[in-house]
Amino acid sequence: MPNNNKDYYKILGVDKNASQDEIKSAYRKLAKQYHPDLHPNDEECARKFKEVNEAYEVLGDSNKRANYDEYGSANPNDFFGRAGAGFGGGGFSGFGGFDDIFDIFSSFGGGGGRRGRTSANMNIPGEDIVLNVTLKFNEAVFGCEKVFKVNMLDKCEACHGTGAKNGSEFTTCPDCHGTGEVTITQSTLFGRMTSTAPCKTCNATGKIIKTRCEECLGKGSVKKSKEIKVNIPAGINDGQVITMRGRGNASKRQGPNGDLVINVSVTPHPLLVRDGINLTLDLPIPFTTAYLGGKVEVPLADGKYTLEIPALTQPNTVFKLKGKGVKALQRDSYGDLLVTIRVEMPSSITKHDKEIMESLVSSSNNYKKVKNYLDKMSKL
Repeated sequence: MPNNNKDYYKILGVDKNASQDEIKSAYRKLAKQYHPDLHPNDEECARKFKEVNEAYEVLGDSNKRANYDEYGSANPNDFFGRAGAGFGGGGFSGFGGFDDIFDIFSSFGGGGGRRGRTSANMNIPGEDIVLNVTLKFNEAVFGCEKVFKVNMLDKCEACHGTGAKNGSEFTTCPDCHGTGEVTITQSTLFGRMTSTAPCKTCNATGKIIKTRCEECLGKGSVKKSKEIKVNIPAGINDGQVITMRGRGNASKRQGPNGDLVINVSVTPHPLLVRDGINLTLDLPIPFTTAYLGGKVEVPLADGKYTLEIPALTQPNTVFKLKGKGVKALQRDSYGDLLVTIRVEMPSSITKHDKEIMESLVSSSNNYKKVKNYLDKMSKL
């Protein structure tokens, strides 16, 4: 779930009124700038790259962006996205946020906040794996399967990710006595306050390893090279991001795996241009074909189509080929192919051609716009 307290517009360096094209352009620039392949072992760049992807995942989607603008969260049902924003700017500034408020409540016997903090600390997810894939135009239109070879941290099967031999060689933590929490006493404006915090000795689990797992040496995870098959959905577009939950690195604290994040680039088609789920084509034809009519082959995403050009077709006429566009993501519907006629005049003319054309010259009554122009000129 994206962090609701982050200013995604600031992360991408764009104004709140920025167009989708400006947001996409800013994302591509920053993703390239902080890409891990260009900065190996640079944790700061990796963090910024993840942050940029998170911001674009929200602002690059019109529905998520609208919810984020209205509620401060991409999810309109995320109440704490709204409540947290309100408390953060209100009269509770003397506290450190919800966690500290819950700590104070816990000192008076309330247990709601304590369990929440311990659980959250035990469920820190693993790191995300970020990959880039470049698709051919028709692969994006029709979908495909890609296989990635990834070096990743995987949960140790010998100890079930616990780090302990056989997954059971634990002893009770001496600092928290198995509770996963330690008591902290602080002096505040209200006097001495008692609160709780996750135990760092046992990572809030309440137990420590007695005998380490021999396979992972107590880490709970092992490095592996794995092949991951990804089904690329039909209709995906350039600049979109595929997020596969739980397919990333294993957690170091027995939490869930991170995500597999795939940044998609699409190689442009030499003739077709994509506009949402529609495809567009500027089709140049000789003026003789526009005048007399004829047949012209046009490209499709998966082949060719013979287009009938009627006689006396006017320049900029648009022919719509229904259902010859791109499949809509997650829907069983297709866009259209829109072919715009661009009439081209010859760059030179022979004497023979000129004689033929002069024989075709007829009254201006056959040309409505010319006739209308000449009528107005005669009245000046």
